[in-house]
Amino acid sequence: MTPHQYHWLRKLFKLASSVLNTFWETVDSLLEKGQNVFLTLVADHTQHSPGTTGAKLLVAKDIDPVGTIGGGIMEYSILKRAKKILDQGSFTPEIQTLVHRKSGTGEKSGMICAGKQTNLYYLCQPEKDGDIIKKILTHLNGNDSAILSINTNGMNVQKKEPYLDQSRIKIYIKGTDWRYEEQLMNFKRIAIIGGGHCSLALSRLMKQLGYDVFVFDTRENVSTVKENKYARSVQIVDDFQEVGKQINFPELTNVVVMTTDVVSDVRGLLGVKDLPFHFIGVMGSQPKISEIIEQLKNEDISNDQLSKFTAPVGIPMISNTPEEIAVSVAAQILQNRDKSLH
Repeated sequence: MTPHQYHWLRKLFKLASSVLNTFWETVDSLLEKGQNVFLTLVADHTQHSPGTTGAKLLVAKDIDPVGTIGGGIMEYSILKRAKKILDQGSFTPEIQTLVHRKSGTGEKSGMICAGKQTNLYYLCQPEKDGDIIKKILTHLNGNDSAILSINTNGMNVQKKEPYLDQSRIKIYIKGTDWRYEEQLMNFKRIAIIGGGHCSLALSRLMKQLGYDVFVFDTRENVSTVKENKYARSVQIVDDFQEVGKQINFPELTNVVVMTTDVVSDVRGLLGVKDLPFHFIGVMGSQPKISEIIEQLKNEDISNDQLSKFTAPVGIPMISNTPEEIAVSVAAQILQNRDKSLH
C-alpha cells in the first residue's frame, strides 16, 4: 500500500467512526421542546480555511454543541457569542467573513491557517421556524429537492429541481443585502447493484459517511437484503438491466456492481453504460473481471464505454472480508470525489 493510499484509509476510518447525527433532526427535536437554537452555517470558503462550505454548528441550552465550523479560537468565540444571544432570545440574521491570518485586511478570526470563510448566523425559534425545519426534513428524507433560502427576514423552503451544474450552497451579497441558498438534497449518493454481504457492509459504511444508499437485487428473501437498514431504499427488480433507469440524478450517483455472478454483473453494467453516472465500479477478482469484459465485448460494447468502468473497484489492498472490501471501495470513491473537486 502506498503512503497516499494509507493517508486515505486513515481519513476514511476517522470519518466512519464519527457519530453522524442528522443536523436538522437535532434542530427539530430542540424546537419541539420549546428551545431556541443558534445556527452557524459556513456559506463560503477559500483554500486552507478550516471551515468549509456546508459545515454547520448548532448551539442550544443544556446540550453540547453539535457540528463544527472549523474549530479553534474562532469557534470558541462563536460559542461564547451564541450563548449570549440564546440568553437574549432575539437576533437578526447576519453574515460575517473572517480572515484566517494575522496581517492584511479583513476581520480576523484569531486563527493563522490562511484562507477565509463566510459564516451565516441565525437564531431558530420554535414558533417562527418550527414548520420550516420540518419542511427541510421532509425534503431531505424524500428523494426530491428543494432550496433553503435565508436572509435578514428569516428562512424559507421552496421545492425546486436541483442545479446539478452549480454549487450546492451559494451566498449572494450586494451591499448590505445578502441571501443564502442551499440545495436540500444529498449530493452524496451511491447505487449498489447486488444485495449480498459485501453490499450490506458497503451500505453500512457509506451511510456512516453521509451518503444516500440505494440497493438493487433480484432476490427478495435473501437475509442480507432483508437486513439492510442502511439503504434509503432496497428495490427488487426482475432484471439487473432495469436498474439504470430507476436511479435518479445519475450525474451525482456512484454505481458499484457487486452481484453474485458474471451474467448478473454484465446485465447491471448494460443498464448503466449509457447514463452519465459519476462513477461506475465493478467488484471481482481479475479472472472474473476478464470474463465480464469479454461478455461485454460480445454485446458490442465499445472500448470507450468499457473505459467508463473501474474494474476491479477499490484501492489496491488485500481485502479478505466484506468489511475490508467496503473500506477499499469507499476509499476509492472518496479519492474520485476529491479529484473531481480540483
